[in-house]
Amino acid sequence: MSLNYLLWALFGPAAWFVWLTLLTAIFLFCGALRSARGAIALLALWTLLFAILPTGNWLMNRLEAAYPRPAALPERIDAVAVLAGAEQLRASALSGSLEVGPHGERVSEALALAQAYPSAKIWIVGGVNRQGSRDVDWTADYWRRAGLPQGRIGKITGTLDTCANARGIAAALPGKRVLLVTSGFHMPRAMACMEAAGVDALAYPVDRQASDREFSPAFIENVERADLALHEYVGFAWYRLRGRL
Repeated sequence: MSLNYLLWALFGPAAWFVWLTLLTAIFLFCGALRSARGAIALLALWTLLFAILPTGNWLMNRLEAAYPRPAALPERIDAVAVLAGAEQLRASALSGSLEVGPHGERVSEALALAQAYPSAKIWIVGGVNRQGSRDVDWTADYWRRAGLPQGRIGKITGTLDTCANARGIAAALPGKRVLLVTSGFHMPRAMACMEAAGVDALAYPVDRQASDREFSPAFIENVERADLALHEYVGFAWYRLRGRL
């Protein structure tokens, strides 16, 4: 796990429940009742905003609406570029084959696109490396075992974040028209990075996360959706502040 994802896991909205609960317990143990009441009020507000109200769904809908999937595939592309992020490296190393998380459609949809564009090379773009186990290697091996010829599989490695992905694509595929495959909620940041890197990219979003229901009693899913969407907004803002976009 890269540093930015570790920090988000520890201090992002999904973790606030843990820290606020611990703070409440500490204040109560120390007899600081006024502070404990304040922490409980914040905990209740967190529960309302992220677990009960469809905050995450609203945020996610806005992200995914920015780049809807095209009604028809473009007639011509030169390559399909799939951004890594679905791979579960620990589980894959244990099982000996690719294990994917909630964004596995990135990997599976590439096989359908390979059939739709029989002359296009399919690239996996990533850079996460855990004890010699690389995300791009697991996905490339899965595509090969699924029947995609080795010569049609490309890897772009050493790109640890979205804008690094874009620079890697620009270097490996200069002047090529690329069909970009990533999760819909991630597409606005990905396309902004592609534009900044000068890549001629067409968006092909997968992995829909927004629900068609406004309110849902699935409180954990509501929190996870909000956390995922806010991570994208914060990441986009961070890239802007650093002048990467």
